[in-house]
Amino acid sequence: MTGLKKALLPYGTTSSAPSIVLPDTALFLSERGSLTKNYFENAVELLNREYDAIRSLAALNELVYNASYNFVPRVGQRYHLYQKADGRYLLSMIENWSAHEFVASVEYTADSVWKDVASF
Repeated sequence: MTGLKKALLPYGTTSSAPSIVLPDTALFLSERGSLTKNYFENAVELLNREYDAIRSLAALNELVYNASYNFVPRVGQRYHLYQKADGRYLLSMIENWSAHEFVASVEYTADSVWKDVASF
């Protein structure tokens, strides 16, 4: 056998050849498998948090867009959402209005989305 082919064999060809120790691939796979599992679990958790944030933002926008108001909102301006005694919602520029129950302070964005000022 030629010297080049002997170097490619997975075992020694003479009694003086060094012992061949195969790497422990099971250990590698178990370590990497758990790291991969953790990565995907964290990614799913992050997606769930983002999904919850978007759902709450959508619910807030639904409340504000269904509220009554007699002005044209301006981008970047802060407004206050109140709930009347009859259950309807009112968007106002008045802060700390004791006549109605306060719900949230919101800001109108350039994307036509109402964002809760407390979450900024």
